[in-house]
Amino acid sequence: MRILILSCSTGDGHNSAARALAEAGERMHIETELRDPVSFGGERARRIVAEAYNGMIRRIPRLFGAVYRIGDLYERSRLPSPIYAANALYAESLGRYVEEGGFDAVISTHLYGLEGMCAARRGGFCAVPSYGVLTDYTFIPFFAEPDMEAVFIPHADLAEEGVKKGLDPDRLVPAGIPVSARFGEEISQEEARERLGIGTEGRLYLLMSGGVGGGDMGRLCAALAWRLEDGDRIAVMTGRNERLRAELEDRWRDFPALTAVGFTRDIPLWMKAADVTVSKAGGLSSTEAAVAGTPLVHTMAIPGCETKNAAFFAARSMSRREKTLDGAARAAVELASDREEREAMRRAQRANTHADAADRVMDYVRTHCR
Repeated sequence: MRILILSCSTGDGHNSAARALAEAGERMHIETELRDPVSFGGERARRIVAEAYNGMIRRIPRLFGAVYRIGDLYERSRLPSPIYAANALYAESLGRYVEEGGFDAVISTHLYGLEGMCAARRGGFCAVPSYGVLTDYTFIPFFAEPDMEAVFIPHADLAEEGVKKGLDPDRLVPAGIPVSARFGEEISQEEARERLGIGTEGRLYLLMSGGVGGGDMGRLCAALAWRLEDGDRIAVMTGRNERLRAELEDRWRDFPALTAVGFTRDIPLWMKAADVTVSKAGGLSSTEAAVAGTPLVHTMAIPGCETKNAAFFAARSMSRREKTLDGAARAAVELASDREEREAMRRAQRANTHADAADRVMDYVRTHCR
């Protein structure tokens, strides 16, 4: 079997889900290929889309919230969306690639891929089954617009929202959000710290800024640093934002308890090593933390899907939700000191996520395509 996985580099979460699906495909002996759908409109188009989105998230996150609200209002009008029109421009190129490549199915972890495949099938350029993966704990604007064989949703409780958006309830599959199998591995905190080459003494606070390195991490570090006890440490994951990493290293060079870590594939180990993770409320990063079983504090949520992600987690005791950075720092220390609350949070995380979501998605597609 051969499956094309479409993802877009607007943030790193969609790509993380796509990689998790590819890992599952390898375990099942399914051949997969990862592509950015926008690249079928040209490499320049792909680069412009990624840079525009990532720049907005880093510098003007409130603008994303405004765009999200506009999209929500536009969706209610039931008019054909500009998102569909933009992705229909490369529909023929995408459709012919799918047909000529001999793919049995296409799975999209990003709306752009779904819209492109919808246009390709409506235009008669391909007739291959198309599946969507929802990577947030809410339906983003226009997600219900494309034609799909099935939509893989993070949780059964989201089915009602999907039906209200106009989706067929029989096509909503609560498989969970696909994350790498590494997040579900049984590794002790001591072993994780040893693998990372850090000491096993003291508490470790893991601060996550998202794949593109957004949020006011400097202020969050300051709010947490003065609350540390002897032996405690802070590890800041700055993602692909090298400027942020350099700024933190310069500002905190005389404070050895803080370490800034650039983009790394060892996030599963860092989460296993941490006593508490403080993070933006991205759908993927939140799910990764829950599958890893790390006590979680949400803050710096970007208006729109991230605020809804944070609300979803907090309502099920999977995280603490704090609107201010000082409140997040205080909550992190309280959580690190309360073993009973941490264990209760881990139980809630296990009850509301699927560590094997990637396998569930791939198995569903394999079974139904056959």
